[in-house]
Amino acid sequence: MLKKYIILLVLITFYLAHDLPAQSGLKFGVKIKPGNAVESFPDNKYTAIASGKNIAMVNNVSGVVSKTFQGHLSSISDLDISEDGSLLLSTSNDKSVIIWDVKSGAKKQQFRGHRKPVLKGAFISSTKVASISSGNILKIWDIDTGNELHTFSDHTKKVYSLAATGKYIATGGSGGKIVIRNSVSGEIINQISASSDIIRSLTFDIKGEQLISGSDDGFIKIWNPENGELIGELSVRIGKIRNISMAFDNKHIAVSGQSCNIYDLSTLELIKKIDKVSSVVLDASLSPDGQSLFFLEEFSPKARIWDVSDLNIAYVVKLKDGADKTPPQIFVSSPAKIIDNRVVHYQDFIAIRGSIIDDYGVRQLKVNGVNTPVRQNGNFVINLPLAMGDNYVTMEVTDINDNTSLKKFIINRKNMDGEEYDPSEAKNYLLVIGINKYEHWPQLYNAVKDANDVVNTLLSLYNFEFSDITLITDETATRSNIYKTLREFVNLVGPKDNLLIYYSGHGYFDELLNEGYWVPIDAKLNSTGDYLSNSDISKIIANINSQHTFLVADACFSGSLFSVQNRGYADNVEKYKSRWALASGRLEAVSDGEIGTNSPFTRAFINYLKENEKSKVAVSELVQYVKMQVAEVSDQTPIGNPLRGVGDEGGEYIFYKKEQ
Repeated sequence: MLKKYIILLVLITFYLAHDLPAQSGLKFGVKIKPGNAVESFPDNKYTAIASGKNIAMVNNVSGVVSKTFQGHLSSISDLDISEDGSLLLSTSNDKSVIIWDVKSGAKKQQFRGHRKPVLKGAFISSTKVASISSGNILKIWDIDTGNELHTFSDHTKKVYSLAATGKYIATGGSGGKIVIRNSVSGEIINQISASSDIIRSLTFDIKGEQLISGSDDGFIKIWNPENGELIGELSVRIGKIRNISMAFDNKHIAVSGQSCNIYDLSTLELIKKIDKVSSVVLDASLSPDGQSLFFLEEFSPKARIWDVSDLNIAYVVKLKDGADKTPPQIFVSSPAKIIDNRVVHYQDFIAIRGSIIDDYGVRQLKVNGVNTPVRQNGNFVINLPLAMGDNYVTMEVTDINDNTSLKKFIINRKNMDGEEYDPSEAKNYLLVIGINKYEHWPQLYNAVKDANDVVNTLLSLYNFEFSDITLITDETATRSNIYKTLREFVNLVGPKDNLLIYYSGHGYFDELLNEGYWVPIDAKLNSTGDYLSNSDISKIIANINSQHTFLVADACFSGSLFSVQNRGYADNVEKYKSRWALASGRLEAVSDGEIGTNSPFTRAFINYLKENEKSKVAVSELVQYVKMQVAEVSDQTPIGNPLRGVGDEGGEYIFYKKEQ
């Protein structure tokens, strides 16, 4: 009862700390003093939020303020973050600009050359920044020396907006005028009459090739900064546009006003509208992984973090680098063993899984022309329907630097009857592992005997050949050797072959990680790094392209590996691929048996195989027998079912007796 109260107290504390309302899409809120600016760091871990005179560095997952930057004498008006995330810029009504070292939290530089409150600031590069004041003055500063490099007065009316790249600096304000300067020489490149109303927001796309403006008349316009031409425009209908935030994928923008909208910049379409706000949204920022939207409301003492993962915005970890000419690498883990760009499948749908590796980040993945989301770790999954015969799969991935990779293969959809599988031609591989003489764990007495007896039973009575059997016991049962041997079956076992794996030894279950392990002979106590995890075993099994794989473990084995499904009869189930496991216990200690005998589990397993009089028997029959027999003579509860997520297609392993 005390444990329940503690859990309830923790949940209440979490909700109060994060101000969680019962509202779809809202992750949590962070209580702060009313602020004007929010910016996400490129590492996707933190977001900077202007809160009065201070800056809160908020953890993107927990919402906890991990660091506070203090130094301004008046409220902060704007924030910007350097491309590598190491520097933070803040402007303030105290007429100063501060450059912060993010790691230490200390001031790196402070500029005090403005005579009026500083409204906006932006990084031009890692060594230069720009700022504008309410006195309509644009200044360019050198971060390292602290020197003022340029001062310009381009507007006769009030300036509201500023954007900068390594090539351009753009300012806008009352009267709808935009002035674009060269960020190196300072010379004017273009002056654009962009609107009849105030230009309150400017931003460049990630490439620096387009300038996006937002005005009080509710229009978003896209410009070519080099020649000043209008590329596109749309009316957002959220009142005065307070801010435009460019997503790291260079494709989406978040537009702030009376609500907060997200648009696809390439199509100019509205894809998400967040109107459950209490007041005007002053600023917003999309996280680099495209999962979250951070925004501030006028007069509101909280920053809100909204879940936008349903938009499938691509995760980008770095910005564009023109020197990068290396295309992304595409790895497909399922279907496994695509040989000569072909693979056979027996069901109507297939889940294509894999990962993409690119140092700079993935912009887009398309599978047969369909946009497919890529997770933060680079993994992806897409379910494809299959027609009978050949199904062509084309995967096209583009990174943030516009390098593209293609991967093509064919999935041959076979008849569900699976008539091509011929058990008489299949090889039956057997891997048996038994460990008694542990170096650091308690000794076992019957594990090696169990292993040998299983080999002898299968070799003498069933269709197993000596050349296809691998036996690992005691001194040879190191973690390295077990893992290496298991891995070798990935290349050894063919798509029409079968594999039976038997393990007898210590097992371990880590409640903290919810993970089960086999314990090799050389493993130390309380050292999970020395063990062989269920995850590792499952990963190998998933990549063994057998017709059937049957895993038998006489040890504590995690029940989380199993799925529950019903199977058909022995006359047709072997036509479908299967991945089954039978474990001697769930999350419990199991008996090794009396010295010199078999364990209760292995005794039942062997007895069934010896006493069976049928010419062939399905694994489900064996599993049911073992579960009932062991439960009758011991306190342990065996579990046997198909394995999840490793290629099971509804079939069963069939044991064929040798002709006597």
